[in-house]
Amino acid sequence: MASLGPSVPLLRSLSPRLSRELFTCRQCLVRTQNFATKSAFRRQFSALPFTQNANSRATSALQSRAKKLFASSLRRSVSGSAAPEAIAAQAEATKAKSSFPDVSDKKVAYWLLASAASVFGIVVFGGLTRLTESGLSITEWRPVTGSLPPMNAEDWESEFSKYRASPEFQLLNPHMTLSEFKSIYYMEWIHRLWGRFVGLSFVLPAAYFVATKKVTKPMALRLAGIAGLIGFQGFIGWWMVKSGLKDDLFAPGSHPRVSQYRLTAHLGAAFVCYTAMLWNGLAILRSHRLLADPEAGIKLLDSLRDPKLKIFRRSVAALAALVFVTAMSGALVAGLDAGLIYNEFPFMGNGLAPPKSELFDERYSRHEDRSDLWWRNMLENPSLVQLDHRTLAMTTFTSIMALWAYTRRSPTMKRLLPPAAKKGVHGVVAFACMQVGLGISTLLYLVPTPLASAHQAGSLFLLTWVLVLGSRVWHPSRTAKLLQMAAKARGQALANAAAHAPRRV
Repeated sequence: MASLGPSVPLLRSLSPRLSRELFTCRQCLVRTQNFATKSAFRRQFSALPFTQNANSRATSALQSRAKKLFASSLRRSVSGSAAPEAIAAQAEATKAKSSFPDVSDKKVAYWLLASAASVFGIVVFGGLTRLTESGLSITEWRPVTGSLPPMNAEDWESEFSKYRASPEFQLLNPHMTLSEFKSIYYMEWIHRLWGRFVGLSFVLPAAYFVATKKVTKPMALRLAGIAGLIGFQGFIGWWMVKSGLKDDLFAPGSHPRVSQYRLTAHLGAAFVCYTAMLWNGLAILRSHRLLADPEAGIKLLDSLRDPKLKIFRRSVAALAALVFVTAMSGALVAGLDAGLIYNEFPFMGNGLAPPKSELFDERYSRHEDRSDLWWRNMLENPSLVQLDHRTLAMTTFTSIMALWAYTRRSPTMKRLLPPAAKKGVHGVVAFACMQVGLGISTLLYLVPTPLASAHQAGSLFLLTWVLVLGSRVWHPSRTAKLLQMAAKARGQALANAAAHAPRRV
């Protein structure tokens, strides 16, 4: 043995090395690999947003793919075909891969609501521009170079000379001075500059949110549509202004003003843009609020699926459409200055309506067969346009009060309607009463600028609250599916945590 001492290290190095698994039973080996695989994936899931913030990322596409990867890899590991390290690397690669999420980020919602507030402001300021007759002071459309006002006396004189060539100056303001021109010029310039700000503050963040995958794929398409609508709105604005700069575009014998049709189209596009921003922002926030507690969210949406609430939801949708149509009829009133006649309420002259011969005057017809008598009087006759607006306004107010009475008297509505929706109905009633008071006051006091501007803002406030009410009773099917997935994933996570928790002996 002493002679073999120096050669022992050499023999040890040449001897075969036996794996520890050789002396471990197959069942224990599978259990060890299974536990190692679960431990590796538990570390991966602990780094995912699902366990950190169930409010904002509980149902992201990343988690869905990672959970599928976990299940398939776990099966492979049990059969001995995959190692925990390989599974962890594959999960990390899946996490790094970019994709559209199932729920848009909360930042997108706040940005959409801020954009809607900006559109709200420009609508009100646009009404002030029209009321002060400042809209025709800039006679050119320069989307880029027009961002700067005249910088010196020579530039001001050039702009003033262009305005002096317009019909408005020649027929209405022949004695206007340069200082008076500057005041109306700045009103229109601020309005156009605000429009550029709305476009840039929407398009640039929208591109960023889509590029960084902060929005869902449907939301990305909606943002593209809103961005296109904003650009089209700028074109409609200039198309409207152009109608007041040429003699052949406004009615003979009337003072220069923009076409009431184009004014209505301009206001209608702004309302649609505002509605899209507001509705989508509210929808994102509602999804996050429901996903914060999947069980409570599922319970709430299940109650909203009751068929008895379908009538209420449809009524809210019809009410939103009615408010929109009433606001557009108000744009026709503004475009025709129809608020300066019949300044009394509820009567119009000797009765509730003017004589039929005045409402359907043949002078507004342009066809020999008088086939356009009805619709031209409805859109061009100031007397009938004001009557239409009164009728629509009172119909809207009556519908709102009927909806309020239905929610207060119906036992079904008392039982099924969520508390937030009941508060929303009260808000709609309050804004409707305010809007009616502003409308009547504007008419009685011969359309003063502060009241007229407040009345226009009131229509947008009323539409806003109807949309808020609609967002509280609508049943989002996409969010409902995500809630089911989130509740199932949370249940699985809790079960796994309980199964691997240390047991006390």
